[in-house]
Amino acid sequence: MNRKQNFGFTLIELLVVISIIGILAAFAIPAVTGALVKGQLTGTLNNARQLQLATFNLNLERETIGEPGAWPGTNGVATTFQAYINELTNTLALSDIRKMFSAPGVAVTNLPTSADQTAFNVYQVGNVEDGSVIFLTTRNWDATSPTTPPPPSARPYGDKGVVVMRKGGDGQVFQARFVTNTNTVGVLAIQAQAPKLQ
Repeated sequence: MNRKQNFGFTLIELLVVISIIGILAAFAIPAVTGALVKGQLTGTLNNARQLQLATFNLNLERETIGEPGAWPGTNGVATTFQAYINELTNTLALSDIRKMFSAPGVAVTNLPTSADQTAFNVYQVGNVEDGSVIFLTTRNWDATSPTTPPPPSARPYGDKGVVVMRKGGDGQVFQARFVTNTNTVGVLAIQAQAPKLQ
């Protein structure tokens, strides 16, 4: 009884293994995609923090020598987006400013004359407002209508998340979900803010 043994896989066994791999991949892809978006949002939050620090330092320098402050508001010197950019060029290189105003899906290659061409909304916070006032948000959220959810096509990030930076320097990534309570902390509807710089 000398039978030849076959050590190969049957078609059924191969199909079972392929099915298991497919199921595992279906679970892994959303997790990897979510982690990628979270990392991109964190990088954009770092850009917003750098813009806030640059503005804060420039404002401090100007007030130290008795000149008007640099916060982009009606009682500062930067009342338009272009004027705000011009103020930032006193402390930062144009290439660095372009990088800070970029995010995945919004690449600022030439310095824009309008905030609509960047990844961020810049709000008119002025020098007299306290640190809790919103200074920057990603453009997928409009603070003038805080209970309106961003559409999935909004750039950057659609309805996946919103980066918010306050004048005082505390920034956060918020889950972009629709709520009606505009005082809720930790969700998209924060509170209505001053108008955007144009």
